[in-house]
Amino acid sequence: MTQELSVRRAGLADITAIWAIEQVSFPTPWSRWSFLAELGHGNSHILVAGPAPPLPWQTWGYLIFWVVAEEMHILNLAIHPEYRRRGIARQLLSAGLAQARELGALVAWLEVRPSNGPARALYDSFGFKEVGRRPGYYDDTHEDAILLTLEFEEEPH
Repeated sequence: MTQELSVRRAGLADITAIWAIEQVSFPTPWSRWSFLAELGHGNSHILVAGPAPPLPWQTWGYLIFWVVAEEMHILNLAIHPEYRRRGIARQLLSAGLAQARELGALVAWLEVRPSNGPARALYDSFGFKEVGRRPGYYDDTHEDAILLTLEFEEEPH
């Protein structure tokens, strides 16, 4: 990537850009309301990536996750199609995992479509392991979800 990347916590000004990325990334996108609700939820964390210095209207990708009871649940990760394959998802995921660990998470988990090869490759490169399936999880296609987990390594004492 030739331009410097900024990863930061999302704010209200980022919702329009996040929602636009969502609409071009998923067959059944979340509603704008869903993103607004995440901003106000105490367990929710939204990170956005874009140019440095940050500009809300130039958001290239986002990551949404919760940290509850020592678990990180990754809810949503998307990169605008024009900015894919530039390492942005990797940097967002890395920043999110580090933040979750700082918040006390010992494990991360998520669901992913079997047909989403790029996402599966990304998670595999971080060491996520398949631990199960949720049959017919996705309403739009009735596709199963693959349940992936990653246990954080213990820090040296």
